[in-house]
Amino acid sequence: MDISTAIKKSPMSRFQYLALTACLLVLTIDGFDVFVMGFVLPHLPDGFFASSAEKGYLLSAGLAGMAVGSLLLSPLGDRFGRRKLVLWCLVINFLGLATSAMAPNVEALTLARLVTGLGIGGMTASLTVLVQEYSSEERRNAVMGVYVIGFPLGSLIGGFIGTMLIGAFGGAWQAMFVFGAVITGVAFFLTWRLIPESIDFLIARDTPRDRAEIASVAVKLRNPVIDPEARPALSVTVGSNGSIRGLFERGMYYRTLLSWVAYSCVMAMFYFASFWTPELIKVSSGSKDLGTTAGLILSLGGVVGALVFGAWTLRISAQKLLWIAMLVTAVAIVAFATFFTQSDIAIALTVVIGLFTFISITGLMAVVPPLYAVRTRSTALGWMIGIGRLFSISAPIVVGYALMVAAPRTLYFYSAVPMLIGAAATYALWRHVRGEVAPMDASAAASPVATHTTSRPEVGDEEVVAS
Repeated sequence: MDISTAIKKSPMSRFQYLALTACLLVLTIDGFDVFVMGFVLPHLPDGFFASSAEKGYLLSAGLAGMAVGSLLLSPLGDRFGRRKLVLWCLVINFLGLATSAMAPNVEALTLARLVTGLGIGGMTASLTVLVQEYSSEERRNAVMGVYVIGFPLGSLIGGFIGTMLIGAFGGAWQAMFVFGAVITGVAFFLTWRLIPESIDFLIARDTPRDRAEIASVAVKLRNPVIDPEARPALSVTVGSNGSIRGLFERGMYYRTLLSWVAYSCVMAMFYFASFWTPELIKVSSGSKDLGTTAGLILSLGGVVGALVFGAWTLRISAQKLLWIAMLVTAVAIVAFATFFTQSDIAIALTVVIGLFTFISITGLMAVVPPLYAVRTRSTALGWMIGIGRLFSISAPIVVGYALMVAAPRTLYFYSAVPMLIGAAATYALWRHVRGEVAPMDASAAASPVATHTTSRPEVGDEEVVAS
């Protein structure tokens, strides 16, 4: 049996679990990097900002960097290797965090957050595709549920540790960024030592060095049914090698646009809630501690939500669960806004919001890559993430200005609207693709007109098919 098919069909090995655990730890560190600014913001000195609008620009700088990284760097994973891109993006991430710790003013900190976002945005799609490709078909959704907890878990752990560090160093907010730079260095080491290159990428490129790497991974899998020289059947899909065109050709545009709309909506609401909830609760209650608690509980709900996704998809399709979760999130946000001044009820509802928001995010990350060909998956996921983040950049900025004329409760009522739009888009996507193909069947997912062939196409034009 060829190695790609063996990974999909066989029970998962110790090597796979170790690699996937390393991916989870790297994403956890990225989660800290993404949300650290929300926890730092309440601790910045009073004279650091000229207006609340500057706070919005600072929070959006990281999102802008992530959007650019997703759009421009993610396709490089399809061309040069997903593991390699993750390593380079971790270097960029480290530089951004180190310079954040040394920033003397809001302008320098904003630029540093932009650089950090570039690294995070560039690696997210490749890391997610690696997780899916090294998971068996039987365990894939469960693995994705565990994997995606990295983002809220990073925020949760980072918030606890960062708050303790700030207290230990007499309120020095720079301690959070120093801690982030250190753990990013750990993430680089974990990736270098434990995370292998994408097998499907190596098979599709098929150079002598790639064949040697495939043989090395085959040995580590310790699966006697694997023949390192065997190759899965191939189908020819010319022009989709990391190309944006592959997201729109042969009728793919509909699922592409629907996924972009859905991800844009959920991320606009999510970043608004994650970044601004600690600050808005602090403004409303006058307590920094209550604001921080609300942010941590929101992250806790996200951790539970990602795990619940993995469990629920054993009984219900991920595509159907996706639109249901977005609809429930919208209802929970309206309830949160209604009871905003009643702190006990509002804090409890943040758990529900975090839970179903992360079910939505996990669902999109799990559903979208299998709908595209092997050599287009990082591009498809990266562009969905990038477009979503471009849209969501506006949320913190708009909130910064809106606080000058509107109460925090009003802002939460409006934040339910994107989730309703997202629910409609994911419902349409579910109706469009349900029953189409088995997950990660690259050929069938890439094109309804793809045909199998045993001949070898030109290098760069082939797509791996699980036979």
